[in-house]
Amino acid sequence: AFSGSHGPTVLPVNYKLHNGDIVFRTAAGGAMDEDLRSGVKGVDIVIAFQIDRIDEVNREGWSVLVQGPAHHVPAEEMADAAGSGVIPWAGGERLLYVRITPQQITGRRIHGM
Repeated sequence: AFSGSHGPTVLPVNYKLHNGDIVFRTAAGGAMDEDLRSGVKGVDIVIAFQIDRIDEVNREGWSVLVQGPAHHVPAEEMADAAGSGVIPWAGGERLLYVRITPQQITGRRIHGM
């Protein structure tokens, strides 16, 4: 989730944990490419990343929320990011790697009645 050019934006991504960061791939020139660039050197866009698991039958689940800056992975670090093994499900070229460095992690577990 991030503040996009058209307001609050939440988009699904496939991700991997890699060297303590969350890594995902997206399309160059797409919404996340443009909206996750501040245009000011040293100024980060802080985003929220949520992962959930729900067991509807047992009415149980968990949710983890990670907040931190999102960075476009620079060319010199691309090989390392590719080592994460993240593969996007969406069609088209997804050659841009984005890395989220967790600054705050919270979560909760939901138990059935």
